Formats: sequence, structure tokens, C-alpha cells
Amino acid sequence: MGSELELQPGTWTIGGAEEDGVRFPGLPPRLLELEVEMERAWVRCARPLRVGRAVLESNVRRWLLPGEAVRLSRVAEIRIAPPAEAAGTMALVRSLLQRGEPPVSSVTPALVCLAGPDAGTVFLLGDSPLELGRAPECAIRLADGAVSRRHLELLVDPAGTHRVRDLGSSNRTRCNGRWLRTSRLLADGDLLAVGRSLLHYRRAAQVCGDGRDRAAEPVSASATGPLVPPAAPSDGGAG
Repeated sequence: MGSELELQPGTWTIGGAEEDGVRFPGLPPRLLELEVEMERAWVRCARPLRVGRAVLESNVRRWLLPGEAVRLSRVAEIRIAPPAEAAGTMALVRSLLQRGEPPVSSVTPALVCLAGPDAGTVFLLGDSPLELGRAPECAIRLADGAVSRRHLELLVDPAGTHRVRDLGSSNRTRCNGRWLRTSRLLADGDLLAVGRSLLHYRRAAQVCGDGRDRAAEPVSASATGPLVPPAAPSDGGAG
């Protein structure tokens, strides 16, 4: 069971204290900070928490995609619902272990930078092999100083799926929190950690006959409870 909250733009804290903007009894105070903008949300944790398919380290600002879950405890999590029709608000779903996956809304495969100096940037991949790194000749060039000049390579199989291979980078590559030891075929939603950056792999959506993206179905909130009015966001980060 769970509940859905409509959040106005601003900075919200999530935790177990009375002063937290979104409160979960039993959680530490100010466990999570959520920055809500008009079209996206950013999350920062006071301690490492699982966000999507990988653990987010403390005090790292990360773009939270619609449908991605933030695990707050063994029994509780939150996620951002897809944008509502009403402008100026964002739906936050508080739930007990309800799963949601980020929607895909592009016919072109892409890497979405969720954290790091390039956070918020979408890199379209196309159907040709390419390299990622800091070198000017890399097709995907990151400004992250912890990324090697030639960090990793993306290859394309006949089905259009990308395979990732580390190119002997100094800080190596993680996929969904695990070290990448050999080349790996990427699945939709996989998270690549390179240097101090986090990249979300998005496969191409299948387009229906009417031109709509088949994979762009909205995340259902029908299992959630009634709307719960949240507190007001704070100016300085304390909800």
C-alpha cells in the first residue's frame, strides 16, 4: 500500500522527523533531499541508498527519472510518477516495495547522464560503434576529470542492442553497481558508473502503428492510497 503526493517545485527533505517535508515514521531525520523542478527532480542522500538499479553514494546529486525507486528501508521506497497533466506539480509516490521502471520515450537509444558534471545531458547513440571518455575524438565526451581519456567502448549487435567494454580505464567501469570485467550486453535501464558520473542506458522504444512509443506507457499509481497533503518545501533544504 502507499500514497501519492503532489509536490510543488522546491527542496524537500524526506525522513522520520516532524520537520521533514515528507515523513516516514521510523526513518532517520533528513535521510533524503529532493529538489523538484518543473520537469525533473534531483535526489541527494545523507547515506548510501539504492536508487534504481545501483547504490547512490552519500551527498551525490542525481537526476531521478520517473518510475525509478529510491529504497529508504527494507520495507519502504519512493518514486516519481510520470509528469501529470497539471503543470507546476510533481507526483511523489510513497509506497511499500512497489516496483516501477523508468519509462522509455525515444525511438533512439541513448545514455542519460544522471550524476556528475554532465548531469542532465542526453547522449544519443545511433547504430555505429563509439567510444566514451575525455578525449576530443570520443563520440561521447564527458567533462568528468575522473573519467579516462578513452574510458569505454559501445558496440552494436545486429538486434540494435549495445554491448559495453571497458578500455582499460584507470577508475574502471561499474554496471548496476558491479565491476565490468568483460564486455556486457546492456539491458534497458542499466546504470553505468564511470569516474564520478552515472549514466542510464535507454534502449530504442518500439513505435506503434499510430506513431506512439510502445514503451512510453505511464507508470500506474492505481495501487496507491489517497492523496496525502505534504508540508511546504523549504528554502534552505530542511523540509
